[in-house]
Amino acid sequence: MNKNLRRISKTAAAILGLCAGASFAAQNAVIVDDLHPGVVIDKQNMMAADLAIWNPPSRYYDMTNALVDGGYTLFRFPNGSLSNDYHWNGIGSYDSTGLWTADTTKWARGFLGETIYRGTTKDNYGFVRRSHLADGKKETMWWGEVLDPVDPPWIVVEFPEKMNLDSLQIDWGELRPKAFEFAYWTTDYAEYPGVHQALENKLKTESVVRVNSETTKYKFAQIRTRYVAIRFKTPDLPSKGVQIREMKLFSGESDLLEGNNYKFYAMSTRNGDKARTDWTDIKWDFEEFMKYIKTLPNAQAVICVNAGTGTSKEAAAWVRYANKVKGYNIKQWQIGNELDGEWEESGPISARHYAARYLEYARAMKAVDSTIVLHGPLFSTHKMQQKGAGLLDGKYWMEEFLRIVGEAEKKDGKRYLDVVDLHNYPYWTPNEPKPAEMLKAMLDVGPNMDTLDVWMKRHLEGERRVFLSEFSTCVQGFSLLMDYPQATAVASVFAQHAMRFGNRLQVLPWDAFGNLFKGPDDTWGTISMTALLKEGSWNYWKSLEPTAEYYGMYMTYKQFLEDGFAVLPVSSTSPDVEAYAIGKGDSVRVMLVNLSEVPQVVQIDRASVAATGSTEVGKGDLVRTEVDIFGAEQFKWVGTRQDAFPYPKMGPSGRRINPSKSKDITIPAFGLAVVRINPKVVGLDEASKAQASQPQIIAAALEKKVLLAGDTIDLFVTAVQENGQLTNGSVSVGNWGKRGMIEVAAVPDDGKWNASIESFHVKIPIPPEMYSAPRELRVVVRGLGGKVAVLNIPFRVRGAYRTTMAMQNFDNGLDAVDWFPVANGDNSTTIGAKVFNGAPPHGGFIRHDFQIEQPPAQGWPNFAGAYYVIPEEVHNSVGIVFDYATNHNNPDGYFEVQIASSQVEDYDEFMVRLKNTRGSWVRDTLIWENMKQEGWGKTIPQLDPKKIKNFAFRARHSGMGYISLDNIYLLGEDGEEIPMPRGLRRLR
Repeated sequence: MNKNLRRISKTAAAILGLCAGASFAAQNAVIVDDLHPGVVIDKQNMMAADLAIWNPPSRYYDMTNALVDGGYTLFRFPNGSLSNDYHWNGIGSYDSTGLWTADTTKWARGFLGETIYRGTTKDNYGFVRRSHLADGKKETMWWGEVLDPVDPPWIVVEFPEKMNLDSLQIDWGELRPKAFEFAYWTTDYAEYPGVHQALENKLKTESVVRVNSETTKYKFAQIRTRYVAIRFKTPDLPSKGVQIREMKLFSGESDLLEGNNYKFYAMSTRNGDKARTDWTDIKWDFEEFMKYIKTLPNAQAVICVNAGTGTSKEAAAWVRYANKVKGYNIKQWQIGNELDGEWEESGPISARHYAARYLEYARAMKAVDSTIVLHGPLFSTHKMQQKGAGLLDGKYWMEEFLRIVGEAEKKDGKRYLDVVDLHNYPYWTPNEPKPAEMLKAMLDVGPNMDTLDVWMKRHLEGERRVFLSEFSTCVQGFSLLMDYPQATAVASVFAQHAMRFGNRLQVLPWDAFGNLFKGPDDTWGTISMTALLKEGSWNYWKSLEPTAEYYGMYMTYKQFLEDGFAVLPVSSTSPDVEAYAIGKGDSVRVMLVNLSEVPQVVQIDRASVAATGSTEVGKGDLVRTEVDIFGAEQFKWVGTRQDAFPYPKMGPSGRRINPSKSKDITIPAFGLAVVRINPKVVGLDEASKAQASQPQIIAAALEKKVLLAGDTIDLFVTAVQENGQLTNGSVSVGNWGKRGMIEVAAVPDDGKWNASIESFHVKIPIPPEMYSAPRELRVVVRGLGGKVAVLNIPFRVRGAYRTTMAMQNFDNGLDAVDWFPVANGDNSTTIGAKVFNGAPPHGGFIRHDFQIEQPPAQGWPNFAGAYYVIPEEVHNSVGIVFDYATNHNNPDGYFEVQIASSQVEDYDEFMVRLKNTRGSWVRDTLIWENMKQEGWGKTIPQLDPKKIKNFAFRARHSGMGYISLDNIYLLGEDGEEIPMPRGLRRLR
């Protein structure tokens, strides 16, 4: 434990005694020992963001305000896990064993590969591959490499339950051993991470089997186990390792490896790959990345080289190209990503194997440029004592890596490891997530970081930087991750690292942007600082809007941490409140985390005040005190589906308290508060007015950008004046009917303009007689020194929608329907059409029956669609109304309407999801200017109806079902109304 954190107990009793007699003391106290400062905070280049290759360039350009305002200066490329698959240069060649050699002077867009020696079963975010050990193909194989003679390759097979086994068969490649050990696990269950990284060896050797030919068949007395292992000894292996083409495990006549009801873990897989064909032409390439970060202030690249399927030679070539050829002078380089994990290409590998590979890469890369800063091992977890080193010998993975590298550094007299790099995702649940459990799980981080600190001091000479290069609450997807407790959780993790390593810390919240996916509770969410904009709304971040995670990071970095402040020991008398503190002189900042479902009221007391006993206003604790909070009143996620959104959607909100009257501080339920005691304030007097900072609007959102007369403008804004105080704000609209202009006062959520950060919510009713026209909201925020921030927000008052044309009502048979089928893939995927005639008022309808087969190597849900040729009148419409009924026999299946536009050049079309109505008819409306793209390509600000090419009604995912359609009508804002049939068609 940090010695400064222990010291608090020596002063706590005295402070509590003083508090007990204070008339304004809250029931709970947070006690700050500001007499014993520790680590001094250095915020330079602390904040990092991952700019992953899976997003289009336009996504990051839209994100610019978020990154700049949040203080982000380090940018990681190409990704996390995909770093171990990515070849940075498309100019080069493969050798006969699948090793890619990149050109060092010429460059072309990079590409993704996948291992050609797959041993470990792969199932990672839709990328599913069988192990080559049992894929039924003798032309594929697993190749286990020997990088350390103490640590030869080996294999574990894990079944979901105990199985009866009585024989095995192995078909060897050219590299075959003299013998192997066949062993089985003797207990019912091997706790995570599993047998391959267990700390205690519970394998029992059934036999040592001699290898005399290219196929080994071995029969043994029946055993019942869930885990078996094939192990080798280095003297029995060729120098280049071992190759297995096919493996079978029998229970009687049944080969238990014939299906997919098991998992392989193959340790020490040799590098080497082939280019992927299902994901090509990745536009966010190295040069595009470098071009973008040059537009950001003080930006630096952090490059993660391919240590999974790539080589040290390829990594060194990247250093040479970037720093010698292009002169980018990139300093920070990571070697591989989470290679302790089985989800990585060529993973998992043991600590010794990774250390050997790391040292090979480090020597090669530093030989090109000795000034670069190298990161490793990008360890996948905060749990230092959970993962064994890979030899079942009781040694820990991270400590063993540090030991080996430390010994190499001492032997060679060189530093190879400049930054100890790791990842944190502390929460995991197989069931419904709960905010109290999630927040409690975050508290496991600190003690584990104390262990890491001990290991670094034990094995490494000199202090090293620490990079938390990925972290969030978890890696699952559920709606809780989108809600305000997520901000509290990530802030807690960030703060725990800063309290220990704040003088040498870098952090990267995962992720800059990520699509929502479904979690164990069937709700949708993601770990991301940004989300796609709510349909029909406007945001300061263009196609994106902030998530709770972004605000948790903002509060920690911008409102809590401060350069030159020292970490202070702190304790809380309440088990529901966690506290972190820093200070300098008579200024203190305290972050308060509420672990409970009810608001918590606390007061903060300082050791220095207890020592002086000051009771004079303006001294001691009776000084200017700002409390910035974030909870449900600022940000609340509404809904659990993919179309959910935040409301309210503000950032942190400040308020001042008067400590001479009350020192009570209320922390929102599962929320966050940052208390700034005696903060620096510039601009309060005449002498400092000119030095006051410019106020910034850091978030602004308009719920609807197109409104009707009689609707209400609904606006959320968050603004800040660094080291200052916002003093007032207003929102005005010109061209406001007979009044000419309307202006309303903006009122912060606590009713007062008196803090450095304020959030406000403004509603402006639109008069019923207001005429249609484009307009602008003018938001003005003022701060100390007379400084002003202005933001203009476009919106439009429209006319009433009306149906102006029946595009298709299916009353004249199939020949009158202008459509064509698209069934993706060369397989059994099909879609057809049949018109069913009917009586007025609805008449006929069409049904598109489909069957979809999912290609095994395709990483996204396959589709079948009915594409409709559009009449010219669509180009002058504002949208469509249509009736539909759908059914899909796959629970994961879904439906969508795709509006193809000539504005889109990369297939990221405008799209909206439809319901699986299970046969019931519903009516839906699509408004062109409110529609969004699917989100993976170049962002088009708004769909232009004049550029629409066709409509497609599509089913996704494997399975069977139908899409029924009727009454497709065009919408307009003027012209004669052509009425639709009233009501909905009954079930057929």
